[in-house]
Amino acid sequence: MEDENGPDSSGSPDNAPRGPEVGHACNSCRKRKLRCSRELPACQHCRKSASECTYETKRAKPGMKAGALDNIHRRLDVLERSLGRQQATIDSLASGVPQNEQDSNVHNILSALATTLQGFSKSLPPTGAQNEPPSKRRRLDNGNQAPYLSSHDPPLPDDTILSHVLEAYFIFVHPWTPVIHEARFRRRLVDDGDRDSLHLIIHSMVLVAHGYVEDQETSTALGKEPKQWEEIRDWIVSQAMKQPSVENLQVLVIIASSDIGNGQASQAWPLVGSLSRMVEYLQLTVEHDEPVHHLFSQPYKLLPPPKDWTEAEERRRVFWSIFALDRFCSVSMGWNTSLTADDVRRRLPCDGITWRKENPVVTPYFGIWDKSAGRIGNPIAFLPTHPVSVRPTQEEGETPSDAGTSPGGATTVDMSTVGAYAYCIEATESLSRVTTYFLQQKVNLNDQKEFGAWLTRFKELDLRLVHWKMLLPQKWTVNVTQQALSRMDPNLTLAHITHNASMILLHQPIAFPLPEWPFKSRMPSVCSMDTCQSAAVEVASITNHYLKSSLPTSPLSSQLAFCVFIAARALLLYWQHSEAEQDVTTEFWVLIQCLDAMATRWAGTNGPVSALRNLPAKYSTTLTQLHRRCSQDRSFKINIAGYTTEVTHTPDEPDLASRNMNMHVLPLQPVVIANTSLPNMPSQRIQSSPMQARAIENGLAPSQPFATQQIPTLTPNTFSLNMGIADSNGVANMLRSTFTPDSDDPMAISQMLLDQQFTDLDRVISYNDGLFGAEYEGQRW
Repeated sequence: MEDENGPDSSGSPDNAPRGPEVGHACNSCRKRKLRCSRELPACQHCRKSASECTYETKRAKPGMKAGALDNIHRRLDVLERSLGRQQATIDSLASGVPQNEQDSNVHNILSALATTLQGFSKSLPPTGAQNEPPSKRRRLDNGNQAPYLSSHDPPLPDDTILSHVLEAYFIFVHPWTPVIHEARFRRRLVDDGDRDSLHLIIHSMVLVAHGYVEDQETSTALGKEPKQWEEIRDWIVSQAMKQPSVENLQVLVIIASSDIGNGQASQAWPLVGSLSRMVEYLQLTVEHDEPVHHLFSQPYKLLPPPKDWTEAEERRRVFWSIFALDRFCSVSMGWNTSLTADDVRRRLPCDGITWRKENPVVTPYFGIWDKSAGRIGNPIAFLPTHPVSVRPTQEEGETPSDAGTSPGGATTVDMSTVGAYAYCIEATESLSRVTTYFLQQKVNLNDQKEFGAWLTRFKELDLRLVHWKMLLPQKWTVNVTQQALSRMDPNLTLAHITHNASMILLHQPIAFPLPEWPFKSRMPSVCSMDTCQSAAVEVASITNHYLKSSLPTSPLSSQLAFCVFIAARALLLYWQHSEAEQDVTTEFWVLIQCLDAMATRWAGTNGPVSALRNLPAKYSTTLTQLHRRCSQDRSFKINIAGYTTEVTHTPDEPDLASRNMNMHVLPLQPVVIANTSLPNMPSQRIQSSPMQARAIENGLAPSQPFATQQIPTLTPNTFSLNMGIADSNGVANMLRSTFTPDSDDPMAISQMLLDQQFTDLDRVISYNDGLFGAEYEGQRW
């Protein structure tokens, strides 16, 4: 014992060798909670107890091992998703109202299983969570990060169901609202870091595309009552309105477009108004790389710069989709536009195939007219269309433009990089210009000077529309007369139908003037009547061919339904004001059938046909009631400007046409055009010679025609047209300032509008023009 306790083996700090420099105690002392002398090869307590003395070079952290907590979280996520799937199955069974005892037993078993799983999930101890600092705990109470954790949030479908929903969305819904890049979206969907920011988009896709899913099992699993879908819609909107982001804008665009098509536009108006402001808050109204010249103020930026060109183009398309919604609400409701020239400076969207392949290109800017500069009395000949010239010389694919140049100068804008969606945006803006700068202008028709300025504005807009039609690109020209089953690009088709609707709305006041107008007899009504009829007939032809060539279950956009409504209504007006017509033309009923087919398609494959009250169905019912009223009451006259008030957009209020009629009108049963054979449209448009003869008979044509030069053939890209050039030939010289007649003689304008050079203009896009096809890959535009 003395040797053991002697000075040579006492373990004193001065004489004994020390343990590891890290200062760890041996394992035995740590377990017994004794002060270790840290001697080698054995400490004092281990020598006394004859225990094995082991030192660890690195001390392990207390608590759970690394990765154990993440593993528990992953297991909880799997369990929560499983609970969501079970709950969705229970909801689908509950909505089916089981009739027999077996279905009831299955329902009870699944309910008990879900209850047990929920209890098991809640009873799991948060192992290790109490040792975590607050800053490292998982964010469970953030609805935007983990939407499944709240019992009030709708669960997302599983991957199998979601794949069918995404396929249906990108085939049927995406072509009309191309705001999401499919490949980029799918890449983000498999990335755990980005998936949380997409959950609202996924919910909106399920909401709008569930009716177009072709897989029967998936369609059954997604089946819900209309009230449940309405609650999900309200929840999505409430979540998306919490903060501005590109994803939330995409969600609200999808929801607003769906609301309008469902015949509940009153729900979409607040969204469109909010979108027009949120898009400015996020600075999506201007290009991200464009310098902002604010000397004493710097706008607060909510968005970081886009990571690549694909994301920048996606943001650009989000803006233009909101722009199109703003313009559509303005035209269909007669309201003022929200997005004006003061704030918008954006490039047009590129071609869809280029965007899908992610090939960076540069597109031209698109100019929006200033409202103050476009008032009646101010010439619009030099208001820009494309305010920036990409290249100074004209090459293949370029089209002349009147953008931002002084009289006598000409520029070219490279339009080879834009696609069908860009031309649809331009056509929509043209429709808005007719409404804003002509129909909504305040004019005193008793004043000859204002009346002359009003007719001058009519001519300027008419030539603008003719100019746009002539310069459509030849690269999309196909011989559609020999390809009866060829696919028609949806946005290009909508652009052409919108152009024809613009012609109808522009010429309607001239074609069908009110009896109390003082200058009614001086207006070229006969020419405008034929223009309206010709445009309406072509709308019927184009829509009929599109319904035949497209997928039998694919829906059509609300803007297309509105244009069909305007065309059919113009045929009713033509019938009322034409003494020679005994009954409305056949194309009117073709348009009614088209609207019925559009209503059936919009409701989806599983929609209740008997309860259709969507927008196309409302248009169809209103037109049928107007026709019946005109047939039974010869004194009834359709209000020319009443197209904005004849159809209501609230869920329960009857249409104005129904309120004005004292008779019962049976609802039309929708007709699926894909399974029926509609009458073929006439291939030739109404010639100008009968119109000229009728004009002479009514004393509206000048006694001697003006001596004018022969204009070139009005086909796309056959000649350069610079609006407002004084020395130009053909159509261009109609916009010369020297050609404006004396303000005290509006009759001179009427004669000028009946000049053969003006009346022979080819204003209407017909199906035989062949400008409807675009590059097509599989089932993707």
